[in-house]
Amino acid sequence: MPAFYYNNDLGFSAGALAQVYDYGDGTVYPNYRHKFMANVNIYSRGARQVSFDYDSKFLIPGKRVTASLSYMDNPLYGFYGFNGAVSPYHADLDLRKNADGTEGIAFYANHQRLLSAKLDMQGRLAENLNWIGGASYSWQRYSDTAFRVYDGTESIFHQYVAAGLIPESDTWGHRMEIKGGVVYDTRDFETNPERGIFATVTASGGMSVSEGVRSSLVLSADFRHYVPIFPSRLTLAYQLAYKGLAAGSLPFYALPAFAMRGSFGNRIMGNGVAWASADLRLCAARFKAVKQDFELGLVAFADAGAVIQTNKFAEQSTFGAENISKVLGGEIVGPYASIFDSTIAMKERLHSSVGGGVWFSMNKNFLVAIELGRPTNPQDGTMGVYINMGFSF
Repeated sequence: MPAFYYNNDLGFSAGALAQVYDYGDGTVYPNYRHKFMANVNIYSRGARQVSFDYDSKFLIPGKRVTASLSYMDNPLYGFYGFNGAVSPYHADLDLRKNADGTEGIAFYANHQRLLSAKLDMQGRLAENLNWIGGASYSWQRYSDTAFRVYDGTESIFHQYVAAGLIPESDTWGHRMEIKGGVVYDTRDFETNPERGIFATVTASGGMSVSEGVRSSLVLSADFRHYVPIFPSRLTLAYQLAYKGLAAGSLPFYALPAFAMRGSFGNRIMGNGVAWASADLRLCAARFKAVKQDFELGLVAFADAGAVIQTNKFAEQSTFGAENISKVLGGEIVGPYASIFDSTIAMKERLHSSVGGGVWFSMNKNFLVAIELGRPTNPQDGTMGVYINMGFSF
């Protein structure tokens, strides 16, 4: 079918989506035996994306297999600096302020090219407890953006590279990861759970190869709880999560990052991040049409997160004198301390946002959520609208 999305960082998308569900003889419905998905998107801010996904608990008896392959070419990929609040955001330099296209500056963007492939497998350890193992590969390249009228040579990404905060060898590379861990899952249904717990703990050993070889060990933990308030109608869902570097070092493009709903993508980036989210999900109506099962609902949410392991903070703080001025709309804006500004924040703080939206599902599995979020601090953004396949967690 034709596919239309909106993402605060990518803009409007026009593309095509194919989702194929194999229910076998129907005895496992609303669960499926195999799920295939293909997606092609072109976004209004220039990005192009192709992705393929597969999921099955029946391909290998007793195992769950999940695989994905994707390519993204994004000429306006967001980068807002390291360590969250200590990297100042200046709205006057935001490329979206120049809608007339005459004096654009892609200050918070670079050009991303990303090819990635991933294969995960799960197997049973005990009741509701699985082991998980997987491998992934990616090739990435980042450069100054050169998109339409926007000048990427004055961007914060360009400044980070010039200052050595992002080494040249970190602007491209091959990355391989192998992970292992455990999954605890008591959810009654995966796409839109009404009750249960989903928790994972994994360790990922990675190797990044560009001009040399760098190794790393990353730990991740994710706890999600779904609590029925009014059964089959109102559910409280909340998430507590952490991802951080335990050993070695990471190129900037592999640093853990968290984006609240409504905030700028990659706004919260460091060697380790932690976050929490809570949703109140209401199913307002259920009905049948054209032999399909439909649901309509509302959602209210709150997100919060912070960098809890900094990345190159000492080096970053020495570049507070890196200033930028720019003529925009015939007026001079700045000068701004663009890499580090002690008048805005000397240390990281808690970032948060609130919002709500609507959702729609067909046959329990195909779910679209439209959400609007607003950060509580304008340093993190003003407002974001998202049209996504499924809930955020």
